[in-house]
Amino acid sequence: MSTETGRPAEAETIAAEPDGASASVPGVLAEIEARPLAERAEGYQALADQLRTQLEHSDPSLRS
Repeated sequence: MSTETGRPAEAETIAAEPDGASASVPGVLAEIEARPLAERAEGYQALADQLRTQLEHSDPSLRS
């Protein structure tokens, strides 16, 4: 298990490519899981927030 620190937040990775973010989720998860356990919560929360935002924007029931 890697204990790399100083890596950019996963939210930045996802936000940089909002149209293809769902395709990068496995990579983002791998990056989060490579972090020390104590540093993972922020990455998981950022990923969940970004995916929630994408889902809200793609929900056809919200389109007029």
